[in-house]
Amino acid sequence: MSFKLLHDRIAVIAEPISETTESGLIIGEAVMSPLRYGTVANVGTGHVSEHTSELVPMILSNGDRVFFHRVSGQPLEIDGVEYVILSQGEVIGIDYQPEASDKN
Repeated sequence: MSFKLLHDRIAVIAEPISETTESGLIIGEAVMSPLRYGTVANVGTGHVSEHTSELVPMILSNGDRVFFHRVSGQPLEIDGVEYVILSQGEVIGIDYQPEASDKN
């Protein structure tokens, strides 16, 4: 990516929204999933706390798979790659794959 994100912004390469089923039926807007998911490509440095004036680092990092609302964020195309720019607060959750040692 050829730019630096500021504050608590993240750039996500979102999975495309499928508008048809595997059998070819068109999915209407009303029944589409309200969520999207994608992979974090770049993160900002964090935000400055209003209370302590210290930098609060980002929770997310490059490579995290995240879920967010379909209408969230701002689309941005750079070098032929389409990103969705979100604030960290717009992310609903992270796709968590527990390690083998976490299964105890």
